[in-house]
Amino acid sequence: MKKVLLNEEMYYTPNFDYDQLKNRRKKFATNRINWFMNNSPKQDYQFPKDNPTDFDSNKQYSYYQENNADDPIRKLFENRRSTLLNSFDGKWSREELFNLLTIAVGPNPRKRFYHGEELILRNYPSGGALFPVKLYLFIKDVEGMEPGVYYISSQLKKLIKVESKENLVWDNLFPMTLYKLDALSNSTEKISFAVFMVVDFKESFKKYGELSERLAFFEAGHVAQNLQLVSSHLNKKSLPICGLFPEEVEKQINIQNNDSQYCVYGILFG
Repeated sequence: MKKVLLNEEMYYTPNFDYDQLKNRRKKFATNRINWFMNNSPKQDYQFPKDNPTDFDSNKQYSYYQENNADDPIRKLFENRRSTLLNSFDGKWSREELFNLLTIAVGPNPRKRFYHGEELILRNYPSGGALFPVKLYLFIKDVEGMEPGVYYISSQLKKLIKVESKENLVWDNLFPMTLYKLDALSNSTEKISFAVFMVVDFKESFKKYGELSERLAFFEAGHVAQNLQLVSSHLNKKSLPICGLFPEEVEKQINIQNNDSQYCVYGILFG
């Protein structure tokens, strides 16, 4: 379709054309060849900074409070940090893992009904309470837990073992460990487990069209923030990671080449 506005031609596609979403996914797919071509980090950048003189003519308020540094919520947020893989040193027990998931993911005990149907909420927001982001737990070394891949069912409050046909080689999941790109994060040896976020558009696209993609990305960020904050509260180390090979994760959960599901994000713990 074509829309003409102010003598400028603007082209757009129907919001609910799922083929457009699939084509965009193919463009940004992170297989090994595409990663080197389009997704590997480059060096031609600077860290952005605000220049005080740019705001000399603007009304300003100093909001930062120095006198409540001992507030426990503030301390929790200030202690949140990402740790490089080779600096992981924590050992996780089953009880600590379950505590992490209970607090960060839920389900939330609050009740909500929509058209007479009870909705099972989580401890993070989701567009339309559809929760298109599915969570998968990859366990490497957790005391009291069998290594392997598990689906995290917040509705059932259970971890469900996924029977995979592929052998799990942890170093093959990430460019930085497969290709030894960073001397400070070149091994998965110290990882205890990982949580990967997989988007399922089967229902959310029906309601939100292409907006469902953005909503899913936001939701994945909410999940990762919850997990990392709780991990910090437990004095554990973590690393959110987008530098991964989605197809390697998808092989483990048997959704490779699935038209409606794909891995978008992850967070590692150790």
